[in-house]
Amino acid sequence: MNRFDFSTAPYNALTPKQRNTLQAATDIVFFDDNATIITAQDSIEALYIVIKGMVKEIDANQEVLALYHPSDSFDTRALFEQSYRHSFVAVEQSLLYAIPKAIIRQLIEENSDFGAYFFANIADKLKNQADGRREHELAGLFTAKVRDAYRPYDKLHSGTINLIEAAKIMQHNKSKSLLIEHEGKIGLVTESLFRDVFIKNADTLNPFDAVHLWAKFDLISVDIQDFMFTALLKMMHHRIQRVVITKQAKPVGVLEQVDILAFLSNHSHLIAEKLEVATSLDELAEVALQMNHTIWALHSGGMQAKQLSQLMQVLNGRLFEKAWQMIAPDTIVQNSCLLVMGSEGRGEQVLKTDQDNALIVKDSIDIASVRPYADKLSATLERFGYPPCMGKIMVNNPAWCQSVSQFEQTISHWCNNPSPDNLMNLAIFMDARAISGDETLLDRLRGYLYQHLDGDVGMLMNFARAINQFDEDGRGFFMQILGQKKHKMDIKKMGTFPVVHGVRALSLQAKISEINTFERIARLAQLGLIEKQLSQDVSEALAYLMNTRLKNGLTALKHNQELTPNQIATEHLSTLERDLLKDALQVVKRFKNHVSSHFNLQYT
Repeated sequence: MNRFDFSTAPYNALTPKQRNTLQAATDIVFFDDNATIITAQDSIEALYIVIKGMVKEIDANQEVLALYHPSDSFDTRALFEQSYRHSFVAVEQSLLYAIPKAIIRQLIEENSDFGAYFFANIADKLKNQADGRREHELAGLFTAKVRDAYRPYDKLHSGTINLIEAAKIMQHNKSKSLLIEHEGKIGLVTESLFRDVFIKNADTLNPFDAVHLWAKFDLISVDIQDFMFTALLKMMHHRIQRVVITKQAKPVGVLEQVDILAFLSNHSHLIAEKLEVATSLDELAEVALQMNHTIWALHSGGMQAKQLSQLMQVLNGRLFEKAWQMIAPDTIVQNSCLLVMGSEGRGEQVLKTDQDNALIVKDSIDIASVRPYADKLSATLERFGYPPCMGKIMVNNPAWCQSVSQFEQTISHWCNNPSPDNLMNLAIFMDARAISGDETLLDRLRGYLYQHLDGDVGMLMNFARAINQFDEDGRGFFMQILGQKKHKMDIKKMGTFPVVHGVRALSLQAKISEINTFERIARLAQLGLIEKQLSQDVSEALAYLMNTRLKNGLTALKHNQELTPNQIATEHLSTLERDLLKDALQVVKRFKNHVSSHFNLQYT
């Protein structure tokens, strides 16, 4: 029986000969409760891997920096240095593998895949993790059913309708095909058929001809319960672009090649199409209720939080826009600007969150006439599943539904009176994105803000200082875990907020127009305000934290639990997830130090 577990990365990359070399050189060592394994500044002799028990890493101030569980290794950073930076102590009786440093160095030189693990920064590690998901994404083609992607039809149309009527029905339904029935047979009319018929019969074509004269009746069908792969094979075999979908031998819709391709990349086209054809708030409500199912399906197919959040930003934006256009008269819609803010505005929110929105109205419009419609919009979004904002940052709050001149006065007040609430309002407004109406109103307010803050170093320092708002939550966090069998980490306070707000502060100073945090990071790196490697690490760390948060939220929804995506139960994370979480939080700490240094926060 092998003593060493080669099932985890990077040891699973070793060849059989290399595995034998490592196993022959590896010792198993035992440490009692509170026994010191490594003392800071000790010379580096071995790499340790936890078999059983728990080990804590502590700094010179006795603060616990990390906890290591079975399959975790430490201290890989020390393999390329002369001594250990920190001390490592057994929390409880622990068994460890001890691999001689010389053996690890030898294997690194022999095996590039093995070596890459130790040299990789967090950006590389997370990229490799994402690459490993591609195979899983392709599996969706073999497991997804036709029912997940086909385009349903409400009814079969008579083959006696003329070509003009058929075209009008397709235009009204915003579809590229039409199913008809004539003399007991099912026929199909498509956009390409209209094109070909017109080109070939331009001289003799009568637009009032019955559509059955031109329809195709030799159709290939697939049952609604068949696998999507079966449908694709039939399309390829018959060299066709679409198949008719049947349920209990009766036609119920059509599946096109483009539907399959869209399904593999995302399921969003189904929601997007339903959004476009919706003509009432009731229909929009039905679409909104399907959002979580779409997110679950896409995430199961391999799409990560960063991409999902950008997709949901588009879908949510269109949903809010259509709702507002159905609620308010055109004169109000055209003379105002509806905003979404916070994570929704940045495009970094996947699951439905509290409403964060506002309405800017032109000075020529009586604001009192607007407020009843703003109230109805807030109520409608709550009906759609977007709960009210605890801080009342919604259009039904007069403070967030104002004329453009009133908003300018509000911005002046925020800047001139930098209380915690005013600074938070300013931060929320900075992430505003226009989704309906006159976008120049938002542009005017942004310009006013930048002009107002020009050269105001003190205000910018006060704004940036919020990155340290939750330091007490993070300080001694691992020590808190030791005192409890179960402990949840607030991943927003410890991870995402310091990154998002630090980037926001640098962006405000630089007056850049980007809203999304990833785009802001890239722009700041271009301007030299963040070093390139740090910018890459921060982006990947944020993406990982967002994905961890999303997985936690989806798990809660699956088990009908209270949705608290920020509260991460660390004991449920895998070894790799814990390793990446530690790396991500170290990157957050580096970035906070960078922002603090940039704004001289350590001296204030």
